[in-house]
Amino acid sequence: MKSLLSKKIFSAALIICLLGFVAINGCRKSSPKDTTPAPKEPNTPKVEQQQVKPVAKTNALSEIIAKRTSWDPILDTYYGKQMPDFQVTDIKGKTQKLSDYRGKNVMIVFWATWCQPCMQEVPHLNALREIIAEDKLAILAISNEDASLVKQTAEKKHMEYTVISNQEPMPEPFSNIKGIPTVFYIKPDGTLKIVTEGSSYLGEMKALIIAEQ
Repeated sequence: MKSLLSKKIFSAALIICLLGFVAINGCRKSSPKDTTPAPKEPNTPKVEQQQVKPVAKTNALSEIIAKRTSWDPILDTYYGKQMPDFQVTDIKGKTQKLSDYRGKNVMIVFWATWCQPCMQEVPHLNALREIIAEDKLAILAISNEDASLVKQTAEKKHMEYTVISNQEPMPEPFSNIKGIPTVFYIKPDGTLKIVTEGSSYLGEMKALIIAEQ
């Protein structure tokens, strides 16, 4: 009888101990250990570099015109014609003749300090000056304003190309412009490629320079 009672007391004590352990530890979940083996690095064979043929890019002037942004082509009756020579003086006092630049592309930019679209083009012209060397491209920016004002603006805006103040009449077709900014794109042989009226950005300027007619 005593033995049976002792077993019951022992069993009850064991149950109480187990309940106590669960009460202390049961509400706190421990993160199970991840027994999944780490993935192995895939044994991917190296892909040999294939010979890729260069994609032909279309530099047709007509396509560039069709995709233009905020400018229009003007004075098209002069395209392909030899441009007349002229002589002007830049803000540094140096004489500039169009004929001196034969053998390279020339951009003649007509602008003014009061013209907001003209001023918006300045960073693009500066960038163009950086990416195309002077022996490949000449940029002549001509304003008919007072030389001191033009020089002050050029210095303030850090114009990195040739800036000119000129109040003298220009020969045709340079005298035929009616709005600014207007840019004449002249080919290395001295013939006119295109004239744009309205502002353009760097990509368009570069495309027009290398465009094929």
